[in-house]
Amino acid sequence: MATFLDISGIQGFSNVFVFVFVWVVVYAALGITKVLGDHKGVNILLGFIVGLFTLFSPVIVDTIQFISPWIAVVLLFGVFATAGFRYLGGSDEHSLGNLKLVTVVVLILIVTVGFLAKLREGVKGPGEDGEDDDFSKPLNVLLHPRILGAIFLMIIAIFTIVLLAGKQYM
Repeated sequence: MATFLDISGIQGFSNVFVFVFVWVVVYAALGITKVLGDHKGVNILLGFIVGLFTLFSPVIVDTIQFISPWIAVVLLFGVFATAGFRYLGGSDEHSLGNLKLVTVVVLILIVTVGFLAKLREGVKGPGEDGEDDDFSKPLNVLLHPRILGAIFLMIIAIFTIVLLAGKQYM
């Protein structure tokens, strides 16, 4: 029985959503950074081309489909946090100064961890098939769970040091 909560029909449009998402993100990034100047037509065309190239890689499409709900949650949290700061009497400088930095760092972490997790699903790591692997190959060493855990801990340590030693805004 079909209900109004049944959204399985939207799954057929998932590639369109990924294309539009990549197109908008590339266009926005080029517009904000002004890497190519103030030429909106060039930015739109480049975003369109990058969006089309994204559709050729099923790994990237699956990764974007996996990560996009988490990006939406972080952005929604940012909107609610800003509204909460303003409701409690904070000004824009106090509420948005640290929030922008934290939001960007969290988004970068979500995209990086999501992309690496999606890539890790498709690669058979050492010891997963029950055989002893040859650790003379760099890929076998890098994809070992202990090495991946150590890299993850180092990334957390680096971000902790950077955020704690950074300039305080308050």
